[in-house]
Amino acid sequence: MSTLGNIFVLLGLVGSVWGIIRLLRQRKHSLTKRLNLIMLIGGIILVIVGSPMANTKAASGSPHQSSSVSKTKALTAKQQSRLDAEKAHGKILLAVKAKKVAELKALQKEEASLESEASSQAAASSVAAASSSRAASEAASKEASASQVAASEQAAAASSQAAAATQAAKQAEEAQKSAANQQATQPQQQAPAKSGDLYTGNQGTIIGNSRSKIYHVPGQAGYHMNSANAVYFNSEADAQAAGYRKALR
Repeated sequence: MSTLGNIFVLLGLVGSVWGIIRLLRQRKHSLTKRLNLIMLIGGIILVIVGSPMANTKAASGSPHQSSSVSKTKALTAKQQSRLDAEKAHGKILLAVKAKKVAELKALQKEEASLESEASSQAAASSVAAASSSRAASEAASKEASASQVAASEQAAAASSQAAAATQAAKQAEEAQKSAANQQATQPQQQAPAKSGDLYTGNQGTIIGNSRSKIYHVPGQAGYHMNSANAVYFNSEADAQAAGYRKALR
């Protein structure tokens, strides 16, 4: 019925429009004018008859529309609930992500703290190693200095001992020479003095020649000389202090 009503309304509208157009264009022909007028009236009647049928269709279709609307609303509510669930899930994911980011930052901070502590410990170890190395170097230097001082003292002691030994040997040699001179002068003391010579064994050990400024010790060739030129000394030091030098033979 609704479809038929729609057809009637459509035909009525077409007939009405067609009748109006034909009436406006063909005013002179009375027959044509009547036909156009009939078509216009028929179209109006069809519109009037078909309108209730179309309204019935609309009225009968309203439950379907309401059910569609309710279904649409139900679908919309379901989608909204799903959207809300997705939003809640997204919020949960964001919260989890924020928590993981915070944990990651805490771990990074802890790692940085551990690295800083390790660097501090390494620096302290390096300082301690440098201090111990410096102390060992100073101790080694002190030991080396002490060893050098001890070696110097030992060398000085050895040198002193060598000098003492040399002095003792020299004194022994001088004692031997003095003994030999005494042995050589004993025969001369017993022999008579020659004319023009003076035996000075009883007047002084050292005899110097005032003309040549040379002194002689017992046993030398020029020990006996003319008394006019003889100068007597008790020791070689006295003769040297007076400007005399020792005879070579």
